[in-house]
Amino acid sequence: MDGELLRALYHELFHRRKFKTASRCNYQDAIILWIYFLGVFSDRSMRWAYDKRHWPLWARRLRCPSYSQLMRRLKTPAIQAHIHDLHRDLLSRLPTSTDKAVDGKPIVVSDYSKDPDAKVGRLSEKRFGRGYKLHAIANKHGIIEAFCVTGLNAGESTIARDLVKQVDLRNAVLRADANYDSSPTYAAVAAAGGRLVAPRRKPNRGLGHRKHHPHRLRAIAEFECAADRGITHKRHRLRIEQSFGHLTNLPFGLAPIPNWVRRQERVERWVAAKIILYHLHLTQKQPAANAA
Repeated sequence: MDGELLRALYHELFHRRKFKTASRCNYQDAIILWIYFLGVFSDRSMRWAYDKRHWPLWARRLRCPSYSQLMRRLKTPAIQAHIHDLHRDLLSRLPTSTDKAVDGKPIVVSDYSKDPDAKVGRLSEKRFGRGYKLHAIANKHGIIEAFCVTGLNAGESTIARDLVKQVDLRNAVLRADANYDSSPTYAAVAAAGGRLVAPRRKPNRGLGHRKHHPHRLRAIAEFECAADRGITHKRHRLRIEQSFGHLTNLPFGLAPIPNWVRRQERVERWVAAKIILYHLHLTQKQPAANAA
């Protein structure tokens, strides 16, 4: 399985996509991405991934730059743009739906880490931790359509207002938990063409004298007045939990970030690469599913 995914990654970088490399560069951007993704795939450092002894035999013929040039090129805007474009291209080959869910997943680092970008935030009602948080919107097929990484202290509802701008929500239902229950978030989703559905933190209470978004009032009626009391919503929203489960439990998945991945920029790039590998894995499963 691992060999098949690496071959698919190689084909994606060197054959399917034609990366535009700056004329002053002697090595194409594809080789920079290949070394980086190889390290992410194996949960190893860039020094390990740079050593050709760790490459598959069929890839060792590739010429690669010096290690210092590799690290410099990895931080350039062109490489970041390639990673973003690769994610969008993989999404275009995967199924979508109008039933989506939004949630956040903590990415915790050690309490003794010196990383200044890792923030203290809540992990549960009674637990706090330090690190980052992955905010994601996934559809009912388990595809992560949009994501971003912030400090662990960032509010999920606040980040969701920007995240919904990255997704086509026309005529879509966006399901969430009680952390997203706020009228500004309902308004942001409505402005994007969708409808947010989230339970209240304290159900069966009064609404006070504030003005509430119509979609919020409708969601309250569905959860607290309808016959199923939100059971259907909980069943559909579980899909994003399953997406996070698949993302973290695959052999090349998003395990706790290693100790050489620190600072916001590195964590964002590492998480993006893990999600791309996850989506590439799903594209490899598509032909078999269609044949069945």
